[in-house]
Amino acid sequence: MLRSMYSAISGLRNHQTKLDVIGNNISNVNTHGFKKSRTIFKDLISQNISNASGVTESRGGTNPKQVGLGATIAAIDTIHSTGSLQSTARTLDLAIDGDGYFQVADSVPGLNGFTDIKYTRAGNFYLDKNGYLVNMDGKYLVGYEATTYLTGASDQFLDADGLAKANPTNRLTVNEGKIYNGTTPVVITLSGANPPSGELQINLSTNELYFVDANGKQYTLVNGTQVKDESNNILTINTVTGLAGVGTTSLGNLINNFQGYTAELTGYKPIRIPTTAQSMSIGQDGIINFVDKNGALLVAGKIQLAKFSNTGGLEKVGGNYYQETSNSGAPLRGFPTEDGIGSIESGFLEMSNVDLSEEFTEMIVAQRGFQANARIITTSEQILEELINLKR
Repeated sequence: MLRSMYSAISGLRNHQTKLDVIGNNISNVNTHGFKKSRTIFKDLISQNISNASGVTESRGGTNPKQVGLGATIAAIDTIHSTGSLQSTARTLDLAIDGDGYFQVADSVPGLNGFTDIKYTRAGNFYLDKNGYLVNMDGKYLVGYEATTYLTGASDQFLDADGLAKANPTNRLTVNEGKIYNGTTPVVITLSGANPPSGELQINLSTNELYFVDANGKQYTLVNGTQVKDESNNILTINTVTGLAGVGTTSLGNLINNFQGYTAELTGYKPIRIPTTAQSMSIGQDGIINFVDKNGALLVAGKIQLAKFSNTGGLEKVGGNYYQETSNSGAPLRGFPTEDGIGSIESGFLEMSNVDLSEEFTEMIVAQRGFQANARIITTSEQILEELINLKR
Protein backbone atom coordinates (compact mmCIF):
# COMPACT_ATOMS: atom_id res chain seq x y z
CA MET A 1 0.00 0.00 0.00
CA LEU A 2 2.84 2.37 0.82
CA ARG A 3 4.34 1.45 -2.54
CA SER A 4 1.29 2.76 -4.40
CA MET A 5 1.29 5.95 -2.34
CA TYR A 6 4.92 6.72 -3.12
CA SER A 7 4.32 5.97 -6.81
CA ALA A 8 1.42 8.41 -6.76
CA ILE A 9 3.60 11.02 -5.03
CA SER A 10 6.11 10.79 -7.88
CA GLY A 11 3.20 11.24 -10.30
CA LEU A 12 2.03 14.34 -8.43
CA ARG A 13 5.51 15.81 -8.53
CA ASN A 14 5.97 15.13 -12.24
CA HIS A 15 2.59 16.53 -13.26
CA GLN A 16 3.28 19.62 -11.17
CA THR A 17 6.50 20.10 -13.16
CA LYS A 18 4.55 19.59 -16.37
CA LEU A 19 2.09 22.29 -15.27
CA ASP A 20 5.03 24.59 -14.47
CA VAL A 21 6.37 24.14 -18.01
CA ILE A 22 2.92 24.72 -19.52
CA GLY A 23 2.46 27.85 -17.41
CA ASN A 24 5.79 29.23 -18.61
CA ASN A 25 4.85 28.51 -22.22
CA ILE A 26 1.51 30.29 -21.90
CA SER A 27 3.05 33.27 -20.10
CA ASN A 28 5.42 33.73 -23.06
CA VAL A 29 2.81 33.35 -25.79
CA ASN A 30 3.53 36.94 -26.91
CA THR A 31 7.29 36.96 -26.30
CA HIS A 32 9.14 37.55 -29.57
CA GLY A 33 11.45 34.69 -30.51
CA PHE A 34 10.38 32.52 -27.57
CA LYS A 35 10.69 28.74 -27.98
CA LYS A 36 8.26 26.53 -26.09
CA SER A 37 9.23 23.57 -23.91
CA ARG A 38 7.67 20.17 -23.31
CA THR A 39 7.94 17.63 -20.49
CA ILE A 40 8.77 13.98 -21.13
CA PHE A 41 8.18 11.30 -18.46
CA LYS A 42 9.73 7.88 -17.96
CA ASP A 43 9.03 5.12 -15.46
CA LEU A 44 11.24 4.42 -12.48
CA ILE A 45 12.73 1.09 -11.52
CA SER A 46 10.33 -1.85 -11.19
CA GLN A 47 10.29 -4.33 -8.33
CA ASN A 48 10.34 -7.97 -9.39
CA ILE A 49 7.76 -10.25 -7.83
CA SER A 50 9.10 -13.14 -9.90
CA ASN A 51 11.48 -13.46 -12.78
CA ALA A 52 10.73 -14.87 -16.18
CA SER A 53 11.25 -18.59 -16.72
CA GLY A 54 12.17 -20.40 -19.89
CA VAL A 55 10.42 -23.27 -21.62
CA THR A 56 11.11 -26.77 -20.26
CA GLU A 57 10.15 -30.23 -21.52
CA SER A 58 7.12 -30.33 -19.23
CA ARG A 59 6.13 -26.70 -18.82
CA GLY A 60 5.89 -23.58 -20.91
CA GLY A 61 7.69 -20.33 -20.15
CA THR A 62 6.35 -17.62 -17.81
CA ASN A 63 6.71 -13.89 -17.99
CA PRO A 64 8.21 -11.74 -15.24
CA LYS A 65 5.91 -10.25 -12.63
CA GLN A 66 6.88 -6.65 -11.83
CA VAL A 67 5.39 -3.74 -9.94
CA GLY A 68 6.51 -0.25 -11.04
CA LEU A 69 7.67 2.24 -8.41
CA GLY A 70 6.54 5.44 -10.07
CA ALA A 71 7.67 7.90 -12.73
CA THR A 72 10.28 10.62 -13.13
CA ILE A 73 11.15 13.44 -15.53
CA ALA A 74 13.02 12.08 -18.55
CA ALA A 75 13.57 15.41 -20.30
CA ILE A 76 12.33 18.98 -20.61
CA ASP A 77 12.90 19.72 -24.27
CA THR A 78 13.04 23.13 -25.92
CA ILE A 79 11.26 23.07 -29.28
CA HIS A 80 13.21 25.31 -31.68
CA SER A 81 10.68 25.35 -34.51
CA THR A 82 10.22 28.69 -36.26
CA GLY A 83 7.37 30.86 -35.04
CA SER A 84 5.10 32.91 -37.26
CA LEU A 85 6.57 36.09 -38.74
CA GLN A 86 4.71 39.26 -37.80
CA SER A 87 4.96 42.23 -40.16
CA THR A 88 5.99 45.48 -38.46
CA ALA A 89 7.16 47.61 -41.44
CA ARG A 90 10.12 48.72 -39.28
CA THR A 91 13.53 48.33 -40.91
CA LEU A 92 15.37 47.38 -37.72
CA ASP A 93 12.86 44.67 -36.79
CA LEU A 94 14.55 41.50 -38.07
CA ALA A 95 13.41 37.89 -38.25
CA ILE A 96 15.36 34.79 -39.29
CA ASP A 97 13.59 32.61 -41.83
CA GLY A 98 15.29 29.26 -41.25
CA ASP A 99 18.10 28.11 -38.99
CA GLY A 100 20.32 30.47 -37.07
CA TYR A 101 20.48 32.89 -34.18
CA PHE A 102 21.38 36.53 -33.85
CA GLN A 103 24.56 37.08 -31.89
CA VAL A 104 24.49 39.89 -29.35
CA ALA A 105 27.28 40.82 -27.01
CA ASP A 106 28.95 43.42 -24.90
CA SER A 107 31.81 45.20 -26.59
CA VAL A 108 35.44 45.39 -25.55
CA PRO A 109 36.94 48.85 -25.13
CA GLY A 110 37.49 50.55 -28.45
CA LEU A 111 34.60 48.67 -30.10
CA ASN A 112 37.02 46.25 -31.76
CA GLY A 113 35.55 42.96 -30.61
CA PHE A 114 33.05 41.26 -28.35
CA THR A 115 32.75 39.61 -24.95
CA ASP A 116 30.03 37.41 -23.47
CA ILE A 117 28.25 36.52 -26.70
CA LYS A 118 24.64 35.38 -26.31
CA TYR A 119 22.27 33.97 -28.94
CA THR A 120 18.68 34.99 -29.58
CA ARG A 121 15.87 34.84 -32.11
CA ALA A 122 14.39 38.13 -30.90
CA GLY A 123 15.28 40.62 -33.62
CA ASN A 124 14.00 43.97 -32.37
CA PHE A 125 17.05 46.19 -32.76
CA TYR A 126 17.68 49.90 -32.37
CA LEU A 127 20.31 52.56 -33.09
CA ASP A 128 22.09 54.11 -30.13
CA LYS A 129 23.20 57.74 -30.17
CA ASN A 130 26.48 56.79 -31.88
CA GLY A 131 24.73 54.86 -34.64
CA TYR A 132 25.56 51.34 -33.42
CA LEU A 133 22.99 48.56 -33.79
CA VAL A 134 21.94 47.36 -30.33
CA ASN A 135 19.08 45.39 -28.83
CA MET A 136 16.72 46.41 -26.02
CA ASP A 137 19.37 45.56 -23.40
CA GLY A 138 22.05 47.65 -25.12
CA LYS A 139 23.97 44.62 -26.38
CA TYR A 140 25.65 45.10 -29.75
CA LEU A 141 24.57 43.10 -32.80
CA VAL A 142 27.54 41.02 -33.94
CA GLY A 143 28.74 41.44 -37.49
CA TYR A 144 31.34 42.93 -39.76
CA GLU A 145 31.64 46.61 -40.52
CA ALA A 146 32.31 47.91 -44.00
CA THR A 147 35.28 50.16 -44.59
CA THR A 148 35.35 52.10 -47.85
CA TYR A 149 38.63 51.91 -49.76
CA LEU A 150 39.67 54.10 -52.63
CA THR A 151 40.32 52.16 -55.83
CA GLY A 152 41.88 53.06 -59.13
CA ALA A 153 44.47 55.32 -57.54
CA SER A 154 48.22 55.00 -57.83
CA ASP A 155 49.89 51.95 -56.30
CA GLN A 156 51.60 54.23 -53.82
CA PHE A 157 48.19 54.58 -52.16
CA LEU A 158 46.82 51.05 -52.59
CA ASP A 159 47.93 47.48 -52.08
CA ALA A 160 48.24 45.64 -55.39
CA ASP A 161 45.30 43.29 -54.68
CA GLY A 162 43.06 46.04 -53.37
CA LEU A 163 42.00 43.96 -50.34
CA ALA A 164 42.19 44.64 -46.63
CA LYS A 165 45.33 43.68 -44.77
CA ALA A 166 45.84 43.09 -41.07
CA ASN A 167 48.11 46.13 -40.99
CA PRO A 168 47.34 48.03 -44.19
CA THR A 169 49.93 50.52 -45.36
CA ASN A 170 49.71 53.27 -47.96
CA ARG A 171 45.95 52.80 -48.10
CA LEU A 172 43.40 55.56 -48.29
CA THR A 173 40.10 54.86 -46.56
CA VAL A 174 36.83 56.76 -46.51
CA ASN A 175 34.83 57.21 -43.33
CA GLU A 176 31.64 59.26 -43.71
CA GLY A 177 33.12 60.94 -46.77
CA LYS A 178 36.44 61.91 -45.16
CA ILE A 179 39.67 60.44 -46.54
CA TYR A 180 42.29 58.92 -44.24
CA ASN A 181 45.68 57.32 -44.69
CA GLY A 182 45.46 54.75 -41.90
CA THR A 183 44.19 56.88 -39.05
CA THR A 184 45.73 60.11 -40.37
CA PRO A 185 43.35 62.46 -42.18
CA VAL A 186 44.47 63.89 -45.51
CA VAL A 187 44.63 67.68 -45.03
CA ILE A 188 44.94 70.34 -47.74
CA THR A 189 46.33 73.82 -46.95
CA LEU A 190 46.14 76.70 -49.43
CA SER A 191 48.77 79.39 -49.82
CA GLY A 192 48.24 82.89 -48.47
CA ALA A 193 48.66 85.00 -45.35
CA ASN A 194 45.88 83.16 -43.47
CA PRO A 195 45.77 79.95 -45.47
CA PRO A 196 42.48 78.02 -45.27
CA SER A 197 42.84 74.30 -44.66
CA GLY A 198 40.59 71.31 -44.25
CA GLU A 199 40.30 67.53 -44.44
CA LEU A 200 40.05 66.02 -47.90
CA GLN A 201 36.61 64.57 -48.57
CA ILE A 202 34.80 62.82 -51.41
CA ASN A 203 31.26 63.05 -52.67
CA LEU A 204 30.61 59.36 -53.21
CA SER A 205 27.67 60.02 -55.49
CA THR A 206 29.74 62.13 -57.93
CA ASN A 207 33.28 60.91 -57.06
CA GLU A 208 34.31 64.56 -56.67
CA LEU A 209 37.13 65.40 -54.26
CA TYR A 210 36.84 68.54 -52.14
CA PHE A 211 37.56 69.99 -48.70
CA VAL A 212 35.79 72.41 -46.39
CA ASP A 213 37.69 75.01 -44.38
CA ALA A 214 37.04 76.12 -40.82
CA ASN A 215 34.47 78.68 -42.02
CA GLY A 216 32.46 76.07 -43.92
CA LYS A 217 33.63 77.22 -47.34
CA GLN A 218 33.99 74.40 -49.87
CA TYR A 219 36.92 73.98 -52.25
CA THR A 220 36.94 71.51 -55.13
CA LEU A 221 40.18 69.99 -56.39
CA VAL A 222 41.08 70.92 -59.96
CA ASN A 223 44.45 69.18 -60.17
CA GLY A 224 47.43 68.41 -57.99
CA THR A 225 48.29 72.08 -57.44
CA GLN A 226 45.01 74.01 -57.56
CA VAL A 227 41.46 74.14 -56.22
CA LYS A 228 38.44 76.26 -57.01
CA ASP A 229 36.11 77.78 -54.47
CA GLU A 230 32.32 78.06 -54.60
CA SER A 231 32.66 81.10 -56.90
CA ASN A 232 34.97 79.19 -59.27
CA ASN A 233 37.99 81.25 -58.19
CA ILE A 234 41.25 79.33 -58.66
CA LEU A 235 43.52 79.06 -55.62
CA THR A 236 46.90 77.40 -55.17
CA ILE A 237 47.58 74.44 -52.88
CA ASN A 238 50.49 74.99 -50.53
CA THR A 239 50.80 71.72 -48.58
CA VAL A 240 49.23 68.28 -48.51
CA THR A 241 49.63 66.11 -45.40
CA GLY A 242 48.50 62.57 -44.78
CA LEU A 243 49.37 61.08 -48.19
CA ALA A 244 52.00 58.40 -48.67
CA GLY A 245 54.08 60.74 -50.83
CA VAL A 246 53.39 64.12 -49.24
CA GLY A 247 53.01 66.90 -51.78
CA THR A 248 51.05 68.13 -54.74
CA THR A 249 52.45 65.42 -57.04
CA SER A 250 50.87 62.69 -54.93
CA LEU A 251 47.61 64.59 -54.86
CA GLY A 252 47.71 64.92 -58.63
CA ASN A 253 48.15 61.17 -59.02
CA LEU A 254 45.17 60.62 -56.75
CA ILE A 255 42.96 62.96 -58.76
CA ASN A 256 44.05 61.62 -62.15
CA ASN A 257 43.75 57.93 -61.25
CA PHE A 258 40.77 57.92 -58.94
CA GLN A 259 37.86 55.99 -60.45
CA GLY A 260 35.54 55.02 -57.63
CA TYR A 261 35.30 53.20 -54.32
CA THR A 262 34.56 49.76 -52.93
CA ALA A 263 33.31 48.60 -49.54
CA GLU A 264 35.31 45.81 -47.94
CA LEU A 265 33.91 43.93 -44.92
CA THR A 266 36.52 44.01 -42.19
CA GLY A 267 36.92 43.18 -38.55
CA TYR A 268 34.55 41.44 -36.20
CA LYS A 269 32.97 44.32 -34.42
CA PRO A 270 29.73 46.25 -33.84
CA ILE A 271 27.99 47.57 -36.94
CA ARG A 272 27.65 51.34 -37.11
CA ILE A 273 25.32 53.32 -39.32
CA PRO A 274 26.74 56.81 -40.02
CA THR A 275 24.74 59.51 -38.30
CA THR A 276 24.57 61.33 -41.63
CA ALA A 277 22.65 58.46 -43.27
CA GLN A 278 19.40 59.54 -44.91
CA SER A 279 17.87 56.05 -45.09
CA MET A 280 18.87 52.43 -44.68
CA SER A 281 17.85 48.91 -45.70
CA ILE A 282 18.81 45.37 -44.68
CA GLY A 283 18.88 42.58 -47.25
CA GLN A 284 18.13 38.89 -46.82
CA ASP A 285 21.89 38.25 -46.96
CA GLY A 286 22.44 40.51 -43.95
CA ILE A 287 24.07 43.37 -45.85
CA ILE A 288 23.13 46.76 -44.43
CA ASN A 289 22.95 49.54 -47.01
CA PHE A 290 22.42 53.24 -46.41
CA VAL A 291 22.09 56.41 -48.43
CA ASP A 292 24.51 59.12 -47.35
CA LYS A 293 23.94 62.86 -47.30
CA ASN A 294 25.14 63.11 -50.91
CA GLY A 295 22.69 60.49 -52.15
CA ALA A 296 25.25 57.71 -52.60
CA LEU A 297 24.18 54.13 -51.79
CA LEU A 298 26.83 52.66 -49.48
CA VAL A 299 27.40 49.57 -47.35
CA ALA A 300 27.55 49.93 -43.57
CA GLY A 301 28.26 46.29 -42.73
CA LYS A 302 26.95 42.75 -42.71
CA ILE A 303 25.18 40.80 -39.97
CA GLN A 304 26.66 37.49 -38.89
CA LEU A 305 24.48 34.65 -37.57
CA ALA A 306 25.27 31.41 -35.73
CA LYS A 307 23.80 27.91 -35.92
CA PHE A 308 24.38 24.78 -33.83
CA SER A 309 24.53 21.09 -34.59
CA ASN A 310 22.24 20.43 -31.60
CA THR A 311 19.95 23.36 -30.91
CA GLY A 312 18.23 21.34 -28.19
CA GLY A 313 21.47 21.50 -26.23
CA LEU A 314 21.33 25.29 -25.89
CA GLU A 315 20.70 26.61 -22.40
CA LYS A 316 18.15 29.34 -21.70
CA VAL A 317 19.65 32.10 -19.57
CA GLY A 318 16.71 34.51 -19.48
CA GLY A 319 16.03 37.69 -21.39
CA ASN A 320 15.34 35.76 -24.63
CA TYR A 321 18.98 34.63 -24.63
CA TYR A 322 20.64 31.24 -25.07
CA GLN A 323 24.19 30.18 -24.42
CA GLU A 324 26.12 27.26 -25.81
CA THR A 325 26.73 24.16 -23.72
CA SER A 326 28.97 21.13 -24.00
CA ASN A 327 26.13 19.27 -25.79
CA SER A 328 25.03 22.03 -28.18
CA GLY A 329 28.30 22.01 -30.02
CA ALA A 330 30.36 25.04 -30.93
CA PRO A 331 28.55 27.68 -33.00
CA LEU A 332 28.96 27.62 -36.76
CA ARG A 333 29.18 31.31 -37.58
CA GLY A 334 28.39 32.57 -41.03
CA PHE A 335 26.40 35.02 -43.11
CA PRO A 336 22.67 34.66 -43.80
CA THR A 337 21.68 32.44 -46.78
CA GLU A 338 25.09 30.69 -46.62
CA ASP A 339 26.08 27.26 -45.21
CA GLY A 340 22.52 26.29 -44.28
CA ILE A 341 21.88 29.48 -42.31
CA GLY A 342 18.49 31.12 -42.82
CA SER A 343 17.78 34.45 -44.45
CA ILE A 344 17.02 37.72 -42.69
CA GLU A 345 13.62 39.31 -43.17
CA SER A 346 13.66 43.04 -42.45
CA GLY A 347 10.39 44.55 -41.23
CA PHE A 348 9.30 41.35 -39.48
CA LEU A 349 9.53 39.90 -35.98
CA GLU A 350 9.35 36.20 -35.13
CA MET A 351 6.50 35.44 -32.76
CA SER A 352 6.52 32.79 -30.03
CA ASN A 353 6.02 29.24 -31.31
CA VAL A 354 3.60 28.50 -28.45
CA ASP A 355 0.30 27.00 -29.66
CA LEU A 356 -2.38 27.91 -27.12
CA SER A 357 -4.77 25.13 -28.18
CA GLU A 358 -2.02 22.57 -27.66
CA GLU A 359 -1.03 24.07 -24.31
CA PHE A 360 -4.61 24.06 -23.02
CA THR A 361 -4.98 20.43 -24.07
CA GLU A 362 -1.78 19.51 -22.28
CA MET A 363 -2.96 21.48 -19.26
CA ILE A 364 -6.13 19.36 -19.07
CA VAL A 365 -4.05 16.16 -19.40
CA ALA A 366 -1.71 17.34 -16.64
CA GLN A 367 -4.60 18.36 -14.41
CA ARG A 368 -6.33 15.02 -14.78
CA GLY A 369 -3.07 13.19 -14.25
CA PHE A 370 -2.51 15.16 -11.06
CA GLN A 371 -6.08 14.41 -9.88
CA ALA A 372 -5.73 10.71 -10.64
CA ASN A 373 -2.49 10.45 -8.66
CA ALA A 374 -4.06 12.36 -5.79
CA ARG A 375 -6.97 9.89 -5.86
CA ILE A 376 -4.50 6.98 -5.60
CA ILE A 377 -3.16 8.53 -2.39
CA THR A 378 -6.68 9.04 -1.04
CA THR A 379 -7.72 5.49 -1.89
CA SER A 380 -4.56 4.02 -0.39
CA GLU A 381 -5.14 6.01 2.78
CA GLN A 382 -8.72 4.69 3.01
CA ILE A 383 -7.53 1.09 2.63
CA LEU A 384 -4.92 1.64 5.35
CA GLU A 385 -7.67 3.01 7.56
CA GLU A 386 -9.75 -0.12 6.95
CA LEU A 387 -6.78 -2.28 7.90
CA ILE A 388 -6.36 -0.38 11.14
CA ASN A 389 -10.08 -0.73 11.85
CA LEU A 390 -9.84 -4.51 11.55
CA LYS A 391 -8.30 -4.57 15.01
CA ARG A 392 -11.39 -3.02 16.62
